[in-house]
Amino acid sequence: MMMTHLALEQVPARFAICEETESSEDSQVLGWGLAFDDEAVVVPTNGGLPNPFSGIKGALRLYGKLRDVRLVWVDPPDGRELT
Repeated sequence: MMMTHLALEQVPARFAICEETESSEDSQVLGWGLAFDDEAVVVPTNGGLPNPFSGIKGALRLYGKLRDVRLVWVDPPDGRELT
């Protein structure tokens, strides 16, 4: 029971980085991510390797260099402040 409680306290929040286009039919998920208190990991949907970032903002900056992107929470972070 103690380990379950510990795991639930530290569970990462899941998110997607989505490309926004004028047509919703052309929008797509570019990567799936896990947000921890002080870092984020994104697995690109194109089959690439997981990418570690110092936070969500860093992932959005990289993915947003060539595309208009938006963060979509799958599991909201429950009041935690994630960077």
